[in-house]
Amino acid sequence: MDLLRTRLILCRLLASTLAIACYSLPCAAAEAGEGRNGPPLVPAVLVEAPPVIDGTIDDPCWQQAAQVDGFWREHVDAPELQPTEAWICHDARAIYVAFRCYDDTPSAIVGQQRKRQGSMRRDDWVQVCLDVEDAGRNDYEFRVNVVGTQKDEVPGGTSEKIEWKGDWRAAARIDDQGWTAELEIPFAILRYPDGQDCFRFYLERHLAREQDHSVWPKCYAQIDDRDNCARWTGIAPPPVPFRYVIMPYALSVASENEDDRETLTAGLDFKGTLPNGVVTLATYHPDFTNIEDVVETIDFTFVERYLPEYRPFFQEGSAYGPYQGGEWSQGPVNLFYSRRIGELDWGAKAFGTVGPHRFGLLDAYRRGGENHLVWNYDHLFGTEGNVAFSGVDRRVPGDPDNLALGLGSSWKFPFRGGSRSLSAQWFTSNTSGDGGDDHAVEFDVSAWRDQGFGWWAGYSSVGDEFRADDGYVPETGVHDFDVGLSHVRSHDDGAVLSTEFYGGAATGESQLGPRRRVWLDHGTMWRNGWSIWASANRGERDGFDVVTNGLTLGWNWQDVYRTGGVGITWGERYGESYRYQSLSQAFPLGERWSAKLTAERAYAAGIDDEGGITPPQWFRQLVLTATYDVTDEKSISARLVRMGSDTNVYGAYRQRVRRGMDLLIVAGDPNAPKWASRLAVKAIWCL
Repeated sequence: MDLLRTRLILCRLLASTLAIACYSLPCAAAEAGEGRNGPPLVPAVLVEAPPVIDGTIDDPCWQQAAQVDGFWREHVDAPELQPTEAWICHDARAIYVAFRCYDDTPSAIVGQQRKRQGSMRRDDWVQVCLDVEDAGRNDYEFRVNVVGTQKDEVPGGTSEKIEWKGDWRAAARIDDQGWTAELEIPFAILRYPDGQDCFRFYLERHLAREQDHSVWPKCYAQIDDRDNCARWTGIAPPPVPFRYVIMPYALSVASENEDDRETLTAGLDFKGTLPNGVVTLATYHPDFTNIEDVVETIDFTFVERYLPEYRPFFQEGSAYGPYQGGEWSQGPVNLFYSRRIGELDWGAKAFGTVGPHRFGLLDAYRRGGENHLVWNYDHLFGTEGNVAFSGVDRRVPGDPDNLALGLGSSWKFPFRGGSRSLSAQWFTSNTSGDGGDDHAVEFDVSAWRDQGFGWWAGYSSVGDEFRADDGYVPETGVHDFDVGLSHVRSHDDGAVLSTEFYGGAATGESQLGPRRRVWLDHGTMWRNGWSIWASANRGERDGFDVVTNGLTLGWNWQDVYRTGGVGITWGERYGESYRYQSLSQAFPLGERWSAKLTAERAYAAGIDDEGGITPPQWFRQLVLTATYDVTDEKSISARLVRMGSDTNVYGAYRQRVRRGMDLLIVAGDPNAPKWASRLAVKAIWCL
């Protein structure tokens, strides 16, 4: 296959797809089910006077608003543990939602997280989920905990700059009946097609002390199919104009390392939203550097460790591109791994959903001829099926040109209390010069239950010569078949809160020899805050026996400022003894002071550049982080990282505000092994 000819054909195809998507008329809203057992229809109520967003629900509009109740526990198929009521209405500018969360033990209500977008797993919270396209595919999520802290998710992903993604408001209060919350969601931050008059939605409540989740409507809690979401009908949202926002940034770095110095670097991002909800982006001299990157664990891994992406250009609309896996979910082939791309001069993106068509397109360029073209097209079948075509074309001067393509399909079949799923993917690569032309396949089938037994089976094969140079393909020349069984159970009474069991077996081969393993994992959580996780793994990998046993004990899982754990792993890898120990502990140092200590120690053999076994040796890492929250939007932190005999220390000031300039100041170099005399200042704002 001639790469240039293929690229031209694909570019024309993508241009045609984008043109159709940008100029297609919005699809009519899907007709809501009206059967006796169908999803509920909630009439839209237009109010004249909006509520004051203060957490109380005594405003006159709540007397007019549509009211819902009867939340249902999602994972146990039973009525909610504590009653919940909610109200929804709107005016010409925004959507308003209120919650009354009754609780017979108000003193047990938990609300610790005060940073916007922070984890609320240990808090009591409520959430509004809106599907503004009425297609059952893309949800906005708006969450607020009992102290009024906000967290949101935008379909496809986005940058964390509040003015860039759109602001909304919320407040909450605790009283003698439990707690109440109010949310205000402006229409202007939602990507609904022009003329839309029906939104799908569902509501959620999290009861922290029981780690329990309840959902309205009941039919959606029982069967996880977006066709079971409530329909909010008769809405009169404002017309959708072309909307845009410009986000410049400035970065300056003073450093003892001459190669690291930046007197002043500046660039900007542009985002425009079309009336049909399609998003277009352009960036000039984007910030492709991580001022503060990930501190990796030293626990043993046979393959390259998958790391998350924090750069805004790649975060925006990432779910519309080729599947990128995740820290715990990466497969044998991910066509696109954005951390493969370094500094560039400009980039452009477009993504969105129009009717049954969902697409994402990214192009990034660097002077001198470097170019990265990424695309994905999904044809959607209802709410639970799709067929996808993806590709990544990488051209870097001095390296072979590489084109990787993927064709796949996935289907989900929900049933009461669980779901079955089926997926298949085929990949091919074409590389200029010798080698690099091969195929890969992956098949998976599974059945999961919220309570009780589940199972899965899968097969994957990656050819010896397969290459996806901008992707994550940790191994080639491997073939694997695996099966497994799971059992999950929640307990409403007694000391034990939940138990989990996972076991499986796998067989296959690589270029170096056979691979076989059996494994068992078991976890238990107690209501008093303790948890335990035990694992055992036996098998053979590439001619070596693999034996590992693990035990992890955790405490205070319900308290973010006091949680901790200790873990040990022991066994045999590469024919040598293997040991790994870890300790983590969070500390409250004051009303706004907190700290966390993580210590790791590993004794492991390795593989040298020639494929030989290196003798086992000890590796040690200690990470100590301290944070002072000046306000809920501003914080000062310091971190010490000791790896072996090297010690690095750095400090940072972070400012993330609703309006105005976000600021990050870092003293030291977070990505260096030792302390470096360095000061970096980055500012971001929106026009």
